[in-house]
Amino acid sequence: MPAGRLLNLNQILAGMRPPPPAPHPATPVAPAPAPAVVVAPPPPAAAAPMPPPPGVSAVVAPPAAAVGELRMRPAVPGLRMNPAALRAQIEGRALRPRLNDLRPDLFATAPGAGFVRADSPQPISPGAAPDDRCLYEDPRNPQQRYWLPRYRLRQHNGQYEVGVALGQDGLWAVSLAVETYPAEEIAEAARSAQMLPLTRQATIAYRVPGTAIEQRVPVAEVQDDPRGGCVMLLRMGLAERDGLLRAFMSADAQARLLVSRAFSVAVPLPASSAADTPRRQLMMVKGQMQFSKASLLRADAAVRVAPAALAPAAIAPHAATPAPAGVAAARAVRIGDVMAGGGIAGGLPVGRPLPGRGRIGGMPFPRPQPRPQPQPQPQPQPQPQEQRYQVSHQVQDWAVALFFDPQLHPYVYPAGSRNNAGVSRWVVHSLRYPAGSGRSHPYFQDLSDPSRIYYLPDAFKLARRSEAPHAPSLVFRVDQGDTPDDVMVDLTCEVRPVTDGERLLAARRELAAQVPASADNPRREFELRLLRASSTLQLALNRNGGVRTEAVPATIDWDNGFTFNERFEFAAFQEAVAALMSTSNSNLLQGHVVVSSGVNENVTVPVRLNFADMEGEMFQSIETPDPQTGAVAVQLINATESKLRFQRLPTWISRGEGLVDARIDGLDLSRPVEIEPEQRIAFTVQPLTPPPGALPADAIFDTGSVRSVPDGEAIMKYVLDDSIEQETVRTIRVSTATDILLNAGRPEGEIHSIIVEFRGNRSAFLNASTLLVEVEVPVPLMDILLRRDSEGYYEYRQTVIYKSGQRVPATAWQRVDTVDLFVTAV
Repeated sequence: MPAGRLLNLNQILAGMRPPPPAPHPATPVAPAPAPAVVVAPPPPAAAAPMPPPPGVSAVVAPPAAAVGELRMRPAVPGLRMNPAALRAQIEGRALRPRLNDLRPDLFATAPGAGFVRADSPQPISPGAAPDDRCLYEDPRNPQQRYWLPRYRLRQHNGQYEVGVALGQDGLWAVSLAVETYPAEEIAEAARSAQMLPLTRQATIAYRVPGTAIEQRVPVAEVQDDPRGGCVMLLRMGLAERDGLLRAFMSADAQARLLVSRAFSVAVPLPASSAADTPRRQLMMVKGQMQFSKASLLRADAAVRVAPAALAPAAIAPHAATPAPAGVAAARAVRIGDVMAGGGIAGGLPVGRPLPGRGRIGGMPFPRPQPRPQPQPQPQPQPQPQEQRYQVSHQVQDWAVALFFDPQLHPYVYPAGSRNNAGVSRWVVHSLRYPAGSGRSHPYFQDLSDPSRIYYLPDAFKLARRSEAPHAPSLVFRVDQGDTPDDVMVDLTCEVRPVTDGERLLAARRELAAQVPASADNPRREFELRLLRASSTLQLALNRNGGVRTEAVPATIDWDNGFTFNERFEFAAFQEAVAALMSTSNSNLLQGHVVVSSGVNENVTVPVRLNFADMEGEMFQSIETPDPQTGAVAVQLINATESKLRFQRLPTWISRGEGLVDARIDGLDLSRPVEIEPEQRIAFTVQPLTPPPGALPADAIFDTGSVRSVPDGEAIMKYVLDDSIEQETVRTIRVSTATDILLNAGRPEGEIHSIIVEFRGNRSAFLNASTLLVEVEVPVPLMDILLRRDSEGYYEYRQTVIYKSGQRVPATAWQRVDTVDLFVTAV
């Protein structure tokens, strides 16, 4: 299992574990390896089949590790079969790739990243958002195209090919034959194209009558049919069969077959900007954030002498001052500009003599020969950049409605099943965790099938990206608009559910008494399953200068979370960043998912968008198991962009047959442990009892209590529009006074000048003729975004030069944020 997500393991711990579904020809599934499997490098692109997305069950795993072998556990989900993928099949879940896998175009890409078309290991998508209305091309043969199939029920002799029968093993088998077809938009072109290679999973979902709770029944097997299409097979007990057939009879149940199509294609990356393209800047001007379309970090515009401070004698008559970028400087007449006939290039008309020109004291002199003018050189045409691509892993559902009116389709229902209709009865158990003092969590039990109890996640949190470093899965993009008042900011982020595994383990102990003993279940065994129900998102947002909680349009996927999009005025950008960076509770970008189950009053699950407490991978781990004792030597590596801090790290050991409690040796947890990015810590995990099983030992961690110490500047490099400078400038006034320069009564004598240096290669020169200078000093962008009471801190030091030639060494760097910097000789 990927490090840092005990939630995946909990879905095995918390319930009964039937065997995995059998593979089918179109979806080759490798046997699920033990957690102690070495990750093999991917095969060469030329010979490799299309890899399914992370977490999908068709991941092919290498053989098990040799006993005692050093094993690297990458923090990239899906490189090996893990318990999460196995449990997903059992529970009817479809684990979705993360947003950065689905939409790589949203996230900043380093120059040169991606690959050209000829190097693509996957078919080429025409756009950044592939779906079944697209035609995909072979990267080396554009004439070879592919289409993504849709599915519908197959009919024979006017009847749907749906069967319900009792199997020899005592379980009921439900079969549905489906056929594939292309989307209408590409139906004609698909005649000469091939079906896109993909991985299939399927589930039947329906709403429980009288509630808003959704039940899911996983398809156990998908068999390719020689007649075309495939057959979906489900196996279930009598109670589950009756619930499914009741859903087939009722349009209100909204029963549907969800075919999850997992595929990988190469999507085009946005064209990268030229290296010399000026980046835009965010600035603070008179206490207000403003947006600059062009960079102001220019050497020729860094220092401006304030006009009021200039003495007349300080201005040389022929001094040339470089014009600021974007402003045409007044053109001075030079001898080289004089053309034949006495004209001035670009100035006076040709043939008009300049006054007094051509004679000196009445004596003629030769006219200057015209200087050859350079011929305009044709500007080279910019070479078009070759389009680059990046692999996008997709899991997209296609829904097939399953409503069979008993009068029109009696062949679907076995004898007696139509007399079995009834309303499900549910009971809600409320348990506190930690017991006696913590938050109350609801658990939903269907009394018609009491061996299944349903839970809700602890919270929805801002997600991390799948690739290392696991930065926040969040992007700020700035829309310039037509005027400064039109500038807007678009926030897009991924939010995923988080569940405390220790809470589920405690709930299993307390809920066991709620399951009645029966002949089929004498030991009162039960499953804990994720509840899926109708829900809405309520979030606190910045509206008209104030924070207001309101309903936000979002599709809540209880297995994978949701994508949140918000567009707000530029003036609110600072508050949004401050709320995300805050290590304490903030009322902005916080809220709840309101669950309308229809069983009892609405319950809520908190939503927290914060950089300090996120969901997702945080560590890479290197493990060396001891074949004799079952202990595991572990190295944990911080695979994020910020420092990580924790003081507890619950640990278990597994050898493929359950878990045993373990302890950590060699790591002092009596005080907080801090790990810098890319830093590693080493310790040993010792099992408290001998772990059962013959496989190499695997250390399992609950990282729910690990927190990030957000590094604002590091985070902004990943989440801010890459066309915006990470550094900005602010204008300050540097000044001194005449009596300071006179330095009366001091042995050093009068001061010639004071040189003020600023970090970022900026400086100001003050003397008797220049007492005030305006300087654009660089400041970190995060200083502006996080300090609403400051326009940014900067650092300076000064050097004093006396008229005697004595020079006082530079002072130490000082950090201030004042707009008026008055310097003295001290």
